[in-house]
Amino acid sequence: MEKYAINKNMLRQLSLMKNHSGPSPQILDSLYAQMVLEVSIYQFQKSKFQKDIDHALEVGDKVQFKKLAEEYNEVLSTYKDGITCSEQGFEFTIQFEE
Repeated sequence: MEKYAINKNMLRQLSLMKNHSGPSPQILDSLYAQMVLEVSIYQFQKSKFQKDIDHALEVGDKVQFKKLAEEYNEVLSTYKDGITCSEQGFEFTIQFEE
């Protein structure tokens, strides 16, 4: 199973938002949906690049390997500081750990 982490601080923040007056249930639903989408996109991209890179190595395609490795590193760079989800002034950041 792939390793990723949802920051405990983020879960605490969502819990606090849910237990206090503030965002409506619709806003919380939107934030949860954004979180699930971001985690899914990250997992899919990471898995696909890893499979494609492994295949390029198996067939000895150095050019394809280099291209895929650069693109893979760009994706990892996009997620290295986490992704912030926001809705009507409420936000939280999902941290992706390696």
